[in-house]
Amino acid sequence: MDAVERVLVTGGAGFLGSHAVRRLLEDGAEVLDLDVLTYAGSAARLADLEGHSGHRLLRADVADRDAVRDAVRAFHPDAVLHLAAESHVTRSESDPDRFWRTNVEGTRVLLEEAGDAGVPRFVHVSTDEVYGPITEGAFREEDKAPGEGAATSPYARSKAMADDLARERGAIVVRPTNCFGPWQHPEKAFPRWVTRALDGRPVPVWGDGGYVRQWLAADDLAGALSLVLAAPEPEPVYNVGPRHDPEITNFALARWLLGHLGLPEDRLVLTAYDRPDHDRRYAVDPGRIESLGWKPGDTWDRFAETVAWYRAHEDWWRPLVPEAESIYDDDEGAR
Repeated sequence: MDAVERVLVTGGAGFLGSHAVRRLLEDGAEVLDLDVLTYAGSAARLADLEGHSGHRLLRADVADRDAVRDAVRAFHPDAVLHLAAESHVTRSESDPDRFWRTNVEGTRVLLEEAGDAGVPRFVHVSTDEVYGPITEGAFREEDKAPGEGAATSPYARSKAMADDLARERGAIVVRPTNCFGPWQHPEKAFPRWVTRALDGRPVPVWGDGGYVRQWLAADDLAGALSLVLAAPEPEPVYNVGPRHDPEITNFALARWLLGHLGLPEDRLVLTAYDRPDHDRRYAVDPGRIESLGWKPGDTWDRFAETVAWYRAHEDWWRPLVPEAESIYDDDEGAR
């Protein structure tokens, strides 16, 4: 399509959304940022954009049809980039209805209102978890089963259903792998390990630590989204994730972190606590997004940059730690 000049971004005050917003502004787009500012949304992520002529933050819920309709019709976007979601697997186990409302009903509202307003492009950000786990090989885009399919957690099942809604409506679906980077809430695995390590606390790794993920830097995902938004003839679905050789286990990553910080290895504690139905391995084939010219940075360099960011921004993450830690029960044996 022609250059995307006006983009409505949902969840732009969130972790991934804030990275995407900055990339769009660098690309010269005007951005309307729709975010309800839950615990995971933080206006601080966008504080440096205050007064920027190309960016406006509007506090609104994606499941609020009137608010979404008003925003779409007033802004007249060339594209919608939908990142708003409840995203923490552990939280989804105790509050699945909240995840369904935001991830499924919110997506439905956005798709319908954008469609009724004639928005020419809609990019829905899904997750690799919609495929479910895989012991060998890697999923391609056509491998997702209909409906909830093999998705396991309430979070993954809600995203699988939203993924289907987006495809039915002709949206472009992007399925990123496990993301990390600056501004990620310390409830998530890597920033949790980093902040605990910086705080002199043990780094708990669940089970035997052999779980495998493709670790994707948030800036690299933002670059992929920029390519998809501007692609003249996009595919309906794109997997986005780096190729790790060898694959990275949780144990290996936590051990690297301690070595990077010069901390003793006995800070790493394997705990008996684990997540129910904790998927052993995710893997996707990113060949399709690579065909658009996408190439991620070096993952280990990105990890190091992220650690440096958390070291320099303790004033942001420290107030969030008590609530983030409250959802876990793995400190017994990790002291």
